Formats: sequence, C-alpha cells, structure tokens
Amino acid sequence: MSDDRFFTGREIAAALTFVVLGTLIGVTSYRAGLNIAGEGAGAVVAASTTPAPPNGQTLYAGNCAGCHGAQAQGGVGPGLAETKGWSLADFGQAVLHGQAPGGRTLAPVMPRFADTGLDGAPPTDDQIKVLHEYLKGL
Repeated sequence: MSDDRFFTGREIAAALTFVVLGTLIGVTSYRAGLNIAGEGAGAVVAASTTPAPPNGQTLYAGNCAGCHGAQAQGGVGPGLAETKGWSLADFGQAVLHGQAPGGRTLAPVMPRFADTGLDGAPPTDDQIKVLHEYLKGL
C-alpha cells in the first residue's frame, strides 16, 4: 500500500450525489418561489401623497426657539407665557403679521411669517393652531 491517498469510487459518487441534490433543491425552491409570487406580486412601496400633519414642537423648534428660548422662556425675543391666554385669532395675527392683541406692533426683528412661511411654504391654519397649542402646553 502506498502512502498516497486517493478518493475511492464510493466517495466520488457520494460527493456528486450531494452536488446534484443541492442543485435540484435550489432550482426547485427558486421556481416554487416564482410560482407562489406570481406575476406582479410582492410589496409595492410608494411615497405618501398626503403631507404629514403639522407638529407644534417641530414648528416651534425650527422657527421660534432660536429667539424665544427652548421652553419659550425668552432670550433674544421675549418670553411667550403671555400668549397662552391669547385667542387663536390673536395668536395668528401676532405670528403672521406682527400684530399683538390691542393693536400693539411687535418688534421689527420678529419675522412676519405670512411673508416668510413656517417651513418654506405659506403657513397654514393648522400650523398656527398646533403651534399655539404647543405653547399653551409649555
């Protein structure tokens, strides 16, 4: 007997059997998956066509907190505790046009959001409402 080891016929046949069976199982599974899915099946992913509802906290953080403070406590601009008692119409006039209740004109540094927008687009009634509700909750 020699020290060289060769594969026996039985070992070669077993290896080929495993390769053939593995290939058959793979091809069969793949084709079965195609048949189950059928034509045009599968998940359809599409962007939402409806805009997300406005979020008062997000609007405040992006437009107001820089001057009025993170908790509306004041900073460059005054604190906003007074606005909690304002009506929605009065609050809207102040935010959109710089007119506080009683006809008082806000400082020129206060943006007139009717002109600048709150998120790059003209402000909506819903945005003013959620912003006012957010401030009332602080």
